[in-house]
Amino acid sequence: MLHFANTLTLLLAQTQGDGDKQKALTTVSPSDVSREVNKGIQHDMPWELLMVGIGATLTAIVVISLRRRWIRRHENPGPLTLFSAIARKAGLSWQDRYILWRIARANDLPTPIALLLARGALRHYAQQYTRHRSITARARLDARLARIEADLFGH
Repeated sequence: MLHFANTLTLLLAQTQGDGDKQKALTTVSPSDVSREVNKGIQHDMPWELLMVGIGATLTAIVVISLRRRWIRRHENPGPLTLFSAIARKAGLSWQDRYILWRIARANDLPTPIALLLARGALRHYAQQYTRHRSITARARLDARLARIEADLFGH
């Protein structure tokens, strides 16, 4: 950068004198050169317009990314998406689905779908889950699980 500034200083010459047209080299500081260059490339675009453009671009990128993710998710649903869809069709609330997910996770099941397939599986894994709970929490969970079981398998 210093070499460029020195070369630029030597190249900038200013015509001085009146009739004899003598040329003399004058020194110009790099800040003067920078100021003159910036004058030449300044634009009249307000910052607000630039920020709106950047915001619109970022919004478009987010919308496109979310759309691609939604399409990918619905083309090849994962086990949790599939479980959630089945449980929703069965009439379970999100709280019920969350409880079943916690039971499956606590029992190291690969997916909570197994709890929806058989009454015995639901009872067995629910007992394993509630075994280490307090009496009050166990009573609340047992009542909730009885409602879930009735919703899934009937009485």
